[in-house]
Amino acid sequence: MKKILITRTDRIGDVVLSTSVFKSLKNSFPSVSISVLVRNYTKDIVTNNPNIDEVIIYDPEGEHRTIRGLHELAKEIKSKNFDTALILFLNFKVGLLTYLSRIPRRIGPATKLAQIFLTDRINQHRSGVGKHETDYNLELTEILGVKPIRQSEIYIPDEITSSVDKLFSSLITRHSSLITFIVGIHPGSGGSARNWKSERYAELANKIIEKTGATVFVTGGHGEEELLDRIIGSIKGKAVKYISYGGLKELAGVIKKFNVMVGPSTGPIHIATAVGTPVVSIYCPIFVCQPKRWGPIGEKDIALMPDVPFCKKCIFEKCKYYDCMDMISVDRVFEEVAKRLYGKDNS
Repeated sequence: MKKILITRTDRIGDVVLSTSVFKSLKNSFPSVSISVLVRNYTKDIVTNNPNIDEVIIYDPEGEHRTIRGLHELAKEIKSKNFDTALILFLNFKVGLLTYLSRIPRRIGPATKLAQIFLTDRINQHRSGVGKHETDYNLELTEILGVKPIRQSEIYIPDEITSSVDKLFSSLITRHSSLITFIVGIHPGSGGSARNWKSERYAELANKIIEKTGATVFVTGGHGEEELLDRIIGSIKGKAVKYISYGGLKELAGVIKKFNVMVGPSTGPIHIATAVGTPVVSIYCPIFVCQPKRWGPIGEKDIALMPDVPFCKKCIFEKCKYYDCMDMISVDRVFEEVAKRLYGKDNS
């Protein structure tokens, strides 16, 4: 194996949880050339990574939406003479793309119709939630003789670090002259799972400020401005609104500044783990969304869930446990935040 193409063409958190594959592969085979195929909006997660030699952009809604566009990308990939493709997220178009690219060895999970395009099929049933997504990704590398390293990573270049330092200096100066701790709260989930109510996030922010004197950063992405404004409007004390217009690298740099980050099952939680910020995360009991597969993987991270049975999907008021997310109390979340700020229970 001299040149390998690794594909991960879904969402932010999924790509973050795939970064352990790059590190593991390069550590086991230092001379291998690694290229990564991702969507444009997740490329910041993999750029500047010393384990990656090249990033290739896949645009399934635009340039590569048609068969002609897919063929053009396949020609580009074919010209790079990869001997192996490792497909971490398999769908029909990505499987077809690697086939059209004439990559001799194509490794991926044998769980979908698209497995017809693979030369090496690895039996996985991810919907059964047998293990964490990180471990499913690493499992696909075993056939190559890779020694797994279970660690997510995002690399932040010096220029981004410098701009984040200036941003923090500006934001903090406007809100406070004395900073003890900085706690990040990311209340949006992108609709991928059930979430805590926005009122709970505001209550938590108020308790953090009152009990610890910390400055709270409420973070969000484009389209979440109204949510953040609603929460910020209910916070009394040192609170800063941050919208990640500057991209995922800037967001990662901002999160790295936090002493603790709180949020639901969403990409920024995994970004926090990747940059070394302890996480207190909030998860729902929908079976396929559970922390066993999607939880944060840092040593200081914790995922909180309501104490109810798992369900296939949320049926809202028809469920006798509705709204189970309210069972995760503000006091419980604050307790975990305080443990990570002080190293002990300070509730």
